[in-house]
Amino acid sequence: MLTSLSKHALYRVSKTALWFLVLVGLPLTSFPLLSKLTGAIVAPFSFIPLAILVGVWLLPFVLERGKLPAEMVPFLYFVLVAIAVSCLAFFLNGYYDVGRDFLGQSLRAFITLAIGISFYLVFATYPQDEKGLLQTLRFITIGGMLLIAWSLMEVILLRKYGMVKLLPSWLLRTRDALAIQSINNWRSSRLSGFAYEPSWFVREFNLVLFPIWLAAVYLRKSLFKFRLWIFQMEDFLMLGGLIVFGFSSPRIGLVAFMASLAYLALMLFGWVHGRLVNKINNRRKKPAQNPLWIKIGLAVLLVILVVVILGGALAGYVVSASGWDERFQLLIEPDAVDSVSLFPITEDSLVTFSDKLAFSERLVYWFSGWHTFSDYPFGVGLGNAGFYMIDRMNGQGMLSFEIRDLVYRAGYLPNTKNLWVRLLSETGFLGFAVFAVWLIVLWRSTVLIRKSESKILQIVGLAGQLFLMAYLVEGLSIDSFAMPYQWLMAGLISAGGLLARKELAAKDKPAVFPSAQA
Repeated sequence: MLTSLSKHALYRVSKTALWFLVLVGLPLTSFPLLSKLTGAIVAPFSFIPLAILVGVWLLPFVLERGKLPAEMVPFLYFVLVAIAVSCLAFFLNGYYDVGRDFLGQSLRAFITLAIGISFYLVFATYPQDEKGLLQTLRFITIGGMLLIAWSLMEVILLRKYGMVKLLPSWLLRTRDALAIQSINNWRSSRLSGFAYEPSWFVREFNLVLFPIWLAAVYLRKSLFKFRLWIFQMEDFLMLGGLIVFGFSSPRIGLVAFMASLAYLALMLFGWVHGRLVNKINNRRKKPAQNPLWIKIGLAVLLVILVVVILGGALAGYVVSASGWDERFQLLIEPDAVDSVSLFPITEDSLVTFSDKLAFSERLVYWFSGWHTFSDYPFGVGLGNAGFYMIDRMNGQGMLSFEIRDLVYRAGYLPNTKNLWVRLLSETGFLGFAVFAVWLIVLWRSTVLIRKSESKILQIVGLAGQLFLMAYLVEGLSIDSFAMPYQWLMAGLISAGGLLARKELAAKDKPAVFPSAQA
C-alpha cells in the first residue's frame, strides 16, 4: 500500500509538507487549541501534523513490515516495565487526592508517554536514507532560524520595555495566538520565545539545535552550500542562538550546555595534545628520555587552559545576567552564600542553601520523589508519585508560597520536576535501569555513526553525543514525556544507526560482477 501511494506526487508533497510542519513547529510546545482540547500545558503543535503522519505513513510502513532500528528494543522493554509496575501499583496503599485516583493519573501519564512514543517512532523511521536525513536536519534548522529571528526582536523589545507584560500589545497578541505562557514570567525580563516558560525555550536549543549546529561547526561540515569566506551557515546560527539563549537566563540549561561544551573541549583537547606531542618529538634530534612526563605536562597545561577559558566565560555570563535576573545576582552577592552553613551536608542544609539561591522548591520536589523511591523501590506506577510526595516533603518546603499553593489550593498533584527521580519513584530501579540501558545503546550507536564516510551521518553522530551529554543534565528539570525534543534526537540517532549499519553491510558484501556470457 505504501509503495503504491508513494508513486503519487500529491501524496509525496503532502507527506513532505506534514514533515515540514512537524519540524518547524517544534518551538510551539503549548499550542492554545491543543491545550484546550487536552487540558494539558504540554501540548506541542507538532503533534497535530505528526498524528496525521502516523496514520498516512507510519501505520502503512509498519504493516508492510518496514525495517525498524534496533535501538528501539530497549525502550520498548522500558514501556513494558512501566505498564507492569503501574498495574501492580493498584495493590499499594495509595489514596485519592484533589479528585484524582490511580487509574485516572496512570492513564494521563501513559497518554503523554504514547505521545512521546509517537514522536520517537516517526523520527526514527521517517528518514529512510541520507537524503531524508539531510532534509530533516535542514527543516529543523529553518525552524531554528525563524525562532532566532523572533527571539532577537523580543530581546530588543525587552531591553526597551523592561518586562514581558509591558511589551507591545501586537506582539503579545501574536504570541498568545501561538503559545500559552506562564503568568509567572510576566513580571520578568527573561526571554521565552514561543515556549510556556524560559526553561522550555532553552530546552530546544540544548537538546536539538545546539547539538546539530555545534557538530557542524566542530567538524567544519555544513548542511547548506552557503559559505562566507571561512564561515559556514552554522557558525552564524550558533552566534544568534547563543545570544537569545543567554537572555533566557538559564541555570540548569546553562549547566547542560556547559556539559556539551566540556565534551567538545575533551575531544579537541585529545587532538591538540596529540599534535603538540608529535611536534615536540619531531623537533628533537634525540628521542626524549621521559616522553611520559612531556605528555603529562602538556595535558596539565591544556586542562588548565580549558578550565580558565570555560570558567571565565561562565563567570562573565553570570555577572552579565545578574543585571537583568535577580537569581544570578544572588550568585555574586557574598551575603547570600556566606550566611549559610552547608556542612555537615544534610537534606536540611541543602534545602536551606538552595533557598538562598531561589532554588529550594525544585530541591524539595527532588527529595520528595527520592524518599518515595526509598519507600517503594519497585515504583508506584507511572504518574502516581504525586500521591506519595506530599507526606514526604521536607518541612522547610512549607515556607515556600509555591509549595503551599500546590498543597492547599492547586487542583493537580505535584511531580518530581526531575526525569531521573521520576523514573526511580514511578518505575522503580528496574524501569530506571532499562531506560539507562536504552541511553547506553544510543551512545554506542553514535560511536558507530561517527565512523561513517557520510558527512551527514558524521554530523548526526556527534550531535547525538552532544545531545546525550546535555540530556543527562536537562533531565534534572524535565517532568513530561510529551515534550518532543528528547524523542527527536533519540529518533535521529536510531535512524542514523540503521543507515550506518546498512553502509557497513554494503562494504562487507562482495561485489557481484556480470558473467562473461551476459
